[in-house]
Amino acid sequence: MRRREVSAIELAKIVSLRQNNFSWLTIEKETTVPRRIAQRAYRDWERTEAGDELKAARQTVAAEELRNHLASLKKLALVLVQHLGIPQPFGESQSARQFLESLLKQDIVGGYGVYGLPSESGRNMYSAKVCFCQNQLLLKSLQDHTDQKLNLSNWGSAYDACLGHQTEFVEELRHVLSSVLDLEGFQKLVEAMASKNEKIIGRMADGLIIILWRGIQAGKVELEELLPLIKVLSRGDGQSELLGNFVQGAIIPDDVGTQAKKACIWVIKSLLARREKIIDPLLEDVKTMTRVNDDLAKVLNPLTLVPDILHSKCDLCPC
Repeated sequence: MRRREVSAIELAKIVSLRQNNFSWLTIEKETTVPRRIAQRAYRDWERTEAGDELKAARQTVAAEELRNHLASLKKLALVLVQHLGIPQPFGESQSARQFLESLLKQDIVGGYGVYGLPSESGRNMYSAKVCFCQNQLLLKSLQDHTDQKLNLSNWGSAYDACLGHQTEFVEELRHVLSSVLDLEGFQKLVEAMASKNEKIIGRMADGLIIILWRGIQAGKVELEELLPLIKVLSRGDGQSELLGNFVQGAIIPDDVGTQAKKACIWVIKSLLARREKIIDPLLEDVKTMTRVNDDLAKVLNPLTLVPDILHSKCDLCPC
């Protein structure tokens, strides 16, 4: 026997009546559709309606998660561009791997993402672990979306090479400064500083490192370009501040200010006399790191990154 089909008009009336709590007997009388067929048609309609609602709900959730995913990747990209720069020859030195690990332990996305905020007592240790795992996944996602154009190995190699040359540069500068201050002509300066319990070598070295490093970054390391930066600034109380424009300077009596400035000039001249070994490698490092960082900035620029993300897929993509 051929199965009785329910027309669209009949189905609409069945649904309307049933949702207004009419009995199946009444529905049969009103529509002339046998109650069992009407019941089956209504159940089929319910399943289809529920499936459509679920599909729509999933699409809504997926769209929201995609927006979150895009926002997270853009935040990480911005942080990488801002921080993956050239290492500085002062402060605590970290290798490229250590520097990147330290960066990825920060709460870049905000609120630790989907993991939620930990309790106050365990926040520091817990959040660092959670953030590191999350940011590692996001970093891999960035690499997948950019078709591996985000190559941090090139950046890491350039960073570590620069760091090694900086270490040699700083050690040599401190050695030269110590040797200069051991000369007889600077005895009065050393005695004046010792009487004030000042760490003369450390303070003067810090200032000279900053002067020379700024010159290297700017590509200005000729003697006539560096000498004007060495200053002894009088405080007006019989004392002067050495290299006060660049670093918290060592306080020295006015009458040894000339000796202090002379010592700094000798150090710079000594380093420039061996620039092929001390200065030139750093100049080359700065050029290399600038090129590498520019390449990263292009890959991570939102104008190119967002289309890359929207036209590709990674393991974290919600759809």
